[in-house]
Amino acid sequence: MTSGQRSVERGASRGAWARRQAAVDAQRSRWHDEHEAEVRAEQETRAADIAAGRRPTPRNIWRALTSSRTLTSFVIFGFLLAAGVIPAVLALRTTQEEGIEPELVRRIQVGLQQGSNLDGEGFDLLELVNGGELLSITSTAEGDHGPNRLQDGLFDPQFNAWRSAGPDFPLTAIYQVRFRTPVRKVIIWNHPQEPPASYIREFEVLASLEDPRTHPDALVSIGRFTAADPDLKLVFDVDTPVPIRYAVVRIYSTFGAADYASAAEIGLFSEDRDPEQAPLPRPPAPLNI
Repeated sequence: MTSGQRSVERGASRGAWARRQAAVDAQRSRWHDEHEAEVRAEQETRAADIAAGRRPTPRNIWRALTSSRTLTSFVIFGFLLAAGVIPAVLALRTTQEEGIEPELVRRIQVGLQQGSNLDGEGFDLLELVNGGELLSITSTAEGDHGPNRLQDGLFDPQFNAWRSAGPDFPLTAIYQVRFRTPVRKVIIWNHPQEPPASYIREFEVLASLEDPRTHPDALVSIGRFTAADPDLKLVFDVDTPVPIRYAVVRIYSTFGAADYASAAEIGLFSEDRDPEQAPLPRPPAPLNI
C-alpha cells in the first residue's frame, strides 16, 4: 500500500470519528435540553402548587390550622403561657387585691421591661425605683393618697392619686435625686377620678446641688409653669437644663376651689441617668423656701 493510500484511509477514519463524535454531542445536547425542560416544568408545577396552597381559601385555612406544625406551635405557646405569664398575672392580681404596695408593682414593671423609661418620656429622676427620695412636704394626705403616689411611676387609673391635706398654698415638696443629670422637662399626670378643680395649675421647680433645708441660698429656679387646661397629662419643657442633686416642687394654685390638690404623678425627666459635672448657676439672692 502506497503512502497516498494510507493517507486516504487515515483521513476517512478521522472523518468517521468526527461524525460519530458529532452525533454523540448532538444526542447529549438533546438530553440536556430535555432534562432542563423537565426540571423547569417540575419547578413551575411546584411553584403553582405552593401558590395555590397559600391562597386564603377555606380549605387551605383549615389545612393550616390542623397541620402538625401549627398544633405543635399552639402546644408550645400554651405551655409557655401557662408556665410563665398566667402565674405572673394571677400573682399580681392576687397581691394587688391583698394590698400590694404600688412601688412593688412598678419594680416588677421595670424588671420585665429591663428599663425605667416612663411612658416613653425618658428617665424620671424623682421615681422611687430610680432612687428619688422625698425629704419633706408641707401638706399631704396619708395612706392610699400619701406622698409616694407622686413618685411611684404609676399614673394608671387603678392606682390612687396623691392628695394634699388641704388647700393651703404654696405646697412645697423637697426631693433628693440619685443621679445628677439635667432636668429637660417636667410632666404632671392627673388622675381621672379626682376632680379637675384639684389639678395643679401653677407651680415652680427649683434645683440645687446642696441640701436646700440647710442651704436655701443655693436654690435656682429652673422654671415656673402654668397649665392652660386641666388635661390628664401636662408636659413642660425646661429652657435651660441644669444638673441637680436636690429638687423643690412648689405648687401655687389649682384649677378651682377644691378641698385639696391632687396629682397622679409628677416627674422631672432627663434623657438618661448618666451624671454630668456641669456647674449649677448660683442665684443672685437667697430664695425663701
